[in-house]
Amino acid sequence: MRNTLTMAIAGSLLASVASAQQPPPPPAFIPTAGWAGSIDFGARLNAVTGDQARFERFGDVRDGASTRITLGKETAQYAFSAEISNIGYRDQRYEASYDRQGRVKFTFLWDSTPFNYAYNSSTPWVEQSPGVFTLDRTARLLVQNRAPGVVGVAASAAQLATPSIFRDLASPLDIQSRRDTASFAGTLMATRELAINFSFASTNRTGHEPKGASFGFNVASQVAAPIDTRTNDLSAAAEWLGRQAMFRVAWDGSWFRNGIHELLVDNPVRADDTSPIDYSGYASGRGAAQSRFAAAPDNSLNTISATGLYKLPGHSNVNGTVSFATMRQNDTLIPWTSSKVIDSPAVFALFPGLASLPRSTADAKVEAVNALLTYTTRPNRFFGFTTRYRYNDHRNLTPMFDGTDYVRMDAVPEETGGPTRPFNVRQSTFDVNASFNVAPRTDLRLGYTLDDAKRTGRELSDSTDYTFRATLDTVGGPYVMVRLIYENSHRVGTGLSLETLEEAGFQPGLRTYDVADRDRDRGWLVVTLTPASIFDVSFSLAAARDRYRGDGHQFGLLDNDNTVFNVTANLRPVEKVLLGANYGRDSYDALMKARNASPLGTDYGSWIDPNRDWLLDQDEKVDNVSVYLDLLQAIARTDIRLSYDYSDSNNAYIHSGPRIQELMTSTAFRPGAPRPCTAPLTSCFEPLPTITNTWQRLKADVTYMFSRSAGLGFGYWFEKFDVSDYATVDLQPGTPRIDYLGVIGTGYGNRPYKANTGFFRILYLF
Repeated sequence: MRNTLTMAIAGSLLASVASAQQPPPPPAFIPTAGWAGSIDFGARLNAVTGDQARFERFGDVRDGASTRITLGKETAQYAFSAEISNIGYRDQRYEASYDRQGRVKFTFLWDSTPFNYAYNSSTPWVEQSPGVFTLDRTARLLVQNRAPGVVGVAASAAQLATPSIFRDLASPLDIQSRRDTASFAGTLMATRELAINFSFASTNRTGHEPKGASFGFNVASQVAAPIDTRTNDLSAAAEWLGRQAMFRVAWDGSWFRNGIHELLVDNPVRADDTSPIDYSGYASGRGAAQSRFAAAPDNSLNTISATGLYKLPGHSNVNGTVSFATMRQNDTLIPWTSSKVIDSPAVFALFPGLASLPRSTADAKVEAVNALLTYTTRPNRFFGFTTRYRYNDHRNLTPMFDGTDYVRMDAVPEETGGPTRPFNVRQSTFDVNASFNVAPRTDLRLGYTLDDAKRTGRELSDSTDYTFRATLDTVGGPYVMVRLIYENSHRVGTGLSLETLEEAGFQPGLRTYDVADRDRDRGWLVVTLTPASIFDVSFSLAAARDRYRGDGHQFGLLDNDNTVFNVTANLRPVEKVLLGANYGRDSYDALMKARNASPLGTDYGSWIDPNRDWLLDQDEKVDNVSVYLDLLQAIARTDIRLSYDYSDSNNAYIHSGPRIQELMTSTAFRPGAPRPCTAPLTSCFEPLPTITNTWQRLKADVTYMFSRSAGLGFGYWFEKFDVSDYATVDLQPGTPRIDYLGVIGTGYGNRPYKANTGFFRILYLF
């Protein structure tokens, strides 16, 4: 598990492929008057082996033209700018802005972003219409009737040697989607103090994505599901700004629409609904011949908010905001089952709740109130004080839905469900901070936070976090900058509901990490040294330790330790030369505990047998290296940029505990318990293999300007990704295998690639 404190560092080190594929901008050129702009036109050529879709991922870097055009003008009356890039490609972008002395401002943006999942996938399902997937009935009948030598979905290691009958029926396909966003925002100054702001954005997503469509624990199918969604976001606000105060009221609305209501998928192991009912069908997949899967529902969110600020004497101010939000979702519910055998009077007599749904639509409603009040004062340069109060009330008003009778995996009617429990949260947070100028250019800040949350529908109804923090800052000095932060937090949960755990089929000793009792220590250290104007070096360290040891806490997350450090150096030996390097190492270590057991009354008593306990220590190490060299006009009229980035990750899964020992030795530690492994096996434990991946990229870019307005650019980029992931079947080149143990998939997974990219650019500045 990773803590959020590491995300910013990790994100800065691992840039996306999409941004990586953009060549450097042309040199700046500012004419004396009139319009200014640039034309950057060229060609891009790639040589890619392996998973090209993962190489491209969020961009369109096919062989072809590379374009970027900018245009702008600034006068005493107005400023205008526009930019277009990658014209005609799946990641094209168009933007423009206009500002008339602040009285009238507007911006426009059209942005296309692809998501390239896989170019080498295949599937035996045929999409007859959006969301409706059929599978060859003749092949399914052979599987259903267990014809000799025919394998549908491999159920044992021995069956893996025989190709699935569906392998030869599979057709190749590319799995990719695209998000197109058009947005417009504007500001109108009605008076010198009053501004009207408005914005609108419409985002349409189309294409396909890999999606699970399982018919049983042992029949985990995957299809290329269609995507047809649109999100419209509209905002309007009025803002008054005076000399001592400001006030803003706003309305924000968001509407999500999905053109796909459900997926209908043929079962690979049944051509007809199973009759009579197979009460192990939830595992074997022998249930409905065609199953129905709900898609993301249409929904809306509307928020009204008000924000105000007032300046007080003594360099003080008070500000606050309050918002009221409503969320709605009323999609038509899919039926209990697609099986005609289950959807029959004979079954209704035993399970009357299956005769009809409690209601035909979701009728889901949530209302929320959020408020924040802040008081800040800085009466002198030696002391400052800030206090905040935050309130959040999330109320789920959705009517109860009785799911006592339900259908498990579209195969087995059961009465072990229950009514829905709404999740409600009411949270109050009080925060106080004081700052002291303890030395020249040095501030000490002390803070305390009390965060109290009351919930329904969770195993712990209430939890309170008590947090103390201290910060020491030394900034503004000519040679040294230091920031040191320490934070200690203690969470206490109350209102334990064993009934909630039992209804969900959990062990009474399970606690979920977001509400469980927790002791947390976190710290940050940033040191920057600038011994000379041409050289600087910085060191950063972030570390966190979580311990979950509340009363009765046996299972779930127990420990979580994260450490991230980076060392960076930059050198400018002469004005036209800049070079630098960075090394970072991330370490993530999480310990979890669980029990491998059957429900009470179904076996010898494994539910309460401590010998069934096992632990998993997830240990990940990530090394990051980057170096760069910029030669800017070191050679006349020439800019040269060189860089290299490297990231290596090793994610190990370390198993331990008595249950692991039982499986490794095929020995039951408890007298009377069955032997863990089937004879003649002497061990039946298979640990999760270590996941490793290594990514590296080399970039070389050269720009030569014939004059102030014309030039050429050349570039070469090398990128390579190596990965070993147990969740990906068949890492060999070519079309991946789609049939494996318990699954008919699409071949999508984490796969290696190697890419060489060359650029040629013509630059014109005006």
